[in-house]
Amino acid sequence: MSSHTIPIVEELAKDYANYLKLDLSSQMKNFHDAIEDVMMRLEEFQSIIEMVQSENSQCTDQYIPKLQDMQQEVINLSRRIDALEHVIAMINVNLTTLEAAVDNAEAELGISDRLFGMLNRLSFFKKTQEPVVPNKLSMYEPPTIYRTNDYFKSE
Repeated sequence: MSSHTIPIVEELAKDYANYLKLDLSSQMKNFHDAIEDVMMRLEEFQSIIEMVQSENSQCTDQYIPKLQDMQQEVINLSRRIDALEHVIAMINVNLTTLEAAVDNAEAELGISDRLFGMLNRLSFFKKTQEPVVPNKLSMYEPPTIYRTNDYFKSE
């Protein structure tokens, strides 16, 4: 090689060396950013999973035993509600019987239904019934009325 070509070859080598230079830091920066974003999301997901697991363990450790302890109280409450429904049904039957007895008494005494209707607060709930024919020979028989002791234990 001649001395004349050496500077040209060196310059040419420098030019081609610029093509071969890799700037790894700028190219890898995108990869690092993507990896950091994924890691941050994984940490958030992990914290959410830990919160759900702690809530689940709190539920199984704290609330389920309480519910199991209250099971008998719920059963007793349901029995009392059933008894109360039965009492309400009996009250309805007794009220109907009492209204029929009052209608018979009004008819026997010749009292206007309007007068007693104004005094009776329950007349608003009164069902329309067939007119009662007075029976002068019948004796008054008090209707059977319920007692709460029949349905509820004294506590």
